[in-house]
Amino acid sequence: MKFGVFMLLIAVLMAAVPVAGFCAPLTVSASVSGGYALGDHVLLRCPGYSYSATGDPWAQCQNLGSSTAMTFGSLTSRLLDAGGGDAGGAGCFYASTFFIVYLFPDAWGGSGYQITQATTADPVIANALVFTPVYAAEDSYGAGQPSQGDLTPAEQAANPQIGVTRVATDGGLILQARRPRIVRAEFGIPPFPGAGDTRPANWQAIPVETANGTYSATITISAAPY
Repeated sequence: MKFGVFMLLIAVLMAAVPVAGFCAPLTVSASVSGGYALGDHVLLRCPGYSYSATGDPWAQCQNLGSSTAMTFGSLTSRLLDAGGGDAGGAGCFYASTFFIVYLFPDAWGGSGYQITQATTADPVIANALVFTPVYAAEDSYGAGQPSQGDLTPAEQAANPQIGVTRVATDGGLILQARRPRIVRAEFGIPPFPGAGDTRPANWQAIPVETANGTYSATITISAAPY
């Protein structure tokens, strides 16, 4: 009895096997688009007298979100210590705070981008307002997200401007890359340099004899392909 059942199963299975026939060839295609986007920004207002470049900007600065207003307020001619106390005369007018523009550019499909800034300013502050592009390996896209890591050797070679301060009205490159990166553009009106500090060759302090008034500047940050 068992033998008969086994033979029946074999016969059914063999009958289910096609004698001949092939599936028509299937074609597959896919495409990758290329592009880039400057993305949104976040503006931070930071205390220059107590800020640590090795610390976390988000913990040290005031988050102004997507604001586009860098309001330095009343400039001061008094130096401040790390606690905000008076530390003597500065010999010029300067801003005790500075601003960080956090940028989150995106790129895909092998496309590259160049982010630059261009500044126009009233003559009184035109040579006093400075700009520094900053790349930090520890920056991330949010709490709990991994840090972005270092620039590659090729990216480092393409971005010699990182960490170099220049007068903002000279314009300049912020970052050039072919992948999403986080970069900071820092703007400030500093006093005369202290021990170990430097200023760009064409930087000029705002004299204490400067007439009272409100002075303004316009900063345009843009992205273009490369």
